[in-house]
Amino acid sequence: MADERPVWRKLFDTAERAAAPHLEGLVKSEGFADVATVVMRLQSAANRGAERAMRRALHFWNLPAGSDVKRVSEQIASLERRVREISKRLEELTEATHGQRSHPQRPRRSHPA
Repeated sequence: MADERPVWRKLFDTAERAAAPHLEGLVKSEGFADVATVVMRLQSAANRGAERAMRRALHFWNLPAGSDVKRVSEQIASLERRVREISKRLEELTEATHGQRSHPQRPRRSHPA
């Protein structure tokens, strides 16, 4: 059966077979790990700097930054937990006081005619 791979794929496979052993040796070296660590640290520092600059620009125009949205979301989640806690305690107190479990009724929706 003839090789039906496209020409570009044959060229790629040939180049990969030739380069793979050398590249694998390079990637497994200590020097590569050191360089990769430095690059990751530089990238992280650049990201922090870009985020800081973007946050300043957004605040300059009185717009919320991602950190602001995250902080407000965390506050909302905390409030929701507290409301659930208080509701549970209130339900337990009502049950203990009245001897039955109370189920709050939902307000009825009015539908336009």
